[in-house]
Amino acid sequence: MRTCLLVLLLCLPFTSVAQDCGDDSAARIAQAYAQRDINALPDRPGWAIDVERAACRVWPADASLTLMAVPVLGPEEFNGDVQQGDLDVLIVDSATLRPRAGLRLPELMSSDAIRVNSVSLDTARYRLAPDVRAFGIRSSRSNSSQPNPFSDTRLQLLVFDGTALKAITGQIVVSRSGGEWDTRCAGEFNETKRTLEVGPLPAQGWATLTVRERSTSTVSHKDAAGDCVEDRQELPVRSFNLRAQGRSYPLPSAIEATF
Repeated sequence: MRTCLLVLLLCLPFTSVAQDCGDDSAARIAQAYAQRDINALPDRPGWAIDVERAACRVWPADASLTLMAVPVLGPEEFNGDVQQGDLDVLIVDSATLRPRAGLRLPELMSSDAIRVNSVSLDTARYRLAPDVRAFGIRSSRSNSSQPNPFSDTRLQLLVFDGTALKAITGQIVVSRSGGEWDTRCAGEFNETKRTLEVGPLPAQGWATLTVRERSTSTVSHKDAAGDCVEDRQELPVRSFNLRAQGRSYPLPSAIEATF
């Protein structure tokens, strides 16, 4: 199965995965998978990797390493409305593409009424300690309902300690929008955006993370003249301080994805 996968990927158009690793991203992912530790990232019968939505990026914190985030999808069910899916995260040697570490995030790519549209690598300066840098996996979801639209983006931080890759947070909802309306005018919508900041480096342990939240609520209706008008309200800014407990950051339920 591994050989067939390699041949299949090498035959794909190189432009299908042009995300930071260049036009040969599909071939680079195939080469990395051909060298992976089958015990760490095992094959799943009937499942296949999705190179069209894979992400690949040389890590700015260490150019000798390349990050890869590759969806692993099960067969579609119910005309494509339901699909199981995991996400493989690999750290590979930039020169040889030999994997240094791998981690499978179960169910991160699963879809039902809400579909996972994309995944990307977040390589912002998440410096948690003098010798510890994290990177993030962002995933975006949405539904296709016109009267009840919904979308969100989630961020999960991971750390590579030189030998192993570990998720140090759950999925933080960094943006969310949704609402309900009559598809003509009347309705109510809510939007939330969150930013993640890294605090000063402490003498011991890892830095505190701060999540700042800004939300708006919009109500639309027709006025006396029959025109559609909107009433927009800015909600008070909220902050959440995330403190490391060992090698992870527990998340408050208010900002953690629940499905």
